[in-house]
Amino acid sequence: MKEENHNKGDVIKDIIMGISLIIIGVGCFFTYNPSESPLEVGTDGMTFATYPLGVAVLLLCLSSIYLINSLKNYIIIIKNSTQKVEVISNISKNRDLYTKRLGSVILLIIYAYFLGKLNFLISTAFFLFAAFYLYDRRDYLKMIIISAFGSACLYMLFVYFLKLQL
Repeated sequence: MKEENHNKGDVIKDIIMGISLIIIGVGCFFTYNPSESPLEVGTDGMTFATYPLGVAVLLLCLSSIYLINSLKNYIIIIKNSTQKVEVISNISKNRDLYTKRLGSVILLIIYAYFLGKLNFLISTAFFLFAAFYLYDRRDYLKMIIISAFGSACLYMLFVYFLKLQL
């Protein structure tokens, strides 16, 4: 990949997203334990207590790599350019993008909350439908069909193939 093709605004978006993902990963690492059970992996493998911990660690690792790569690209752009980077103006120009990203995080938090309270199929279908709506998809019939089919496929994946109890 050529470094000259990177746009300053895109690199700043990547840095902000990397920092946001690290914050979310740290928050998940220290707060999310739905069954209030110990976090060590036993002989049963992944459980509802250890799976969120594993996802949080993976999220932290991947977002750290993403942030380091973005910072490297930012330094290359700064060295090769004399223009000043306007962080606040880049954020205000891309307000819709950041609103959708924040909405996705809020939607995931709501989904995780209702996952234990509602049926997996129902909460996943609502989550997929809301995600389609958040990202400006407005063909409601297709959204309903894909949400229902997608939640059924995810249920089959977790219950029948991975043998997890939902």
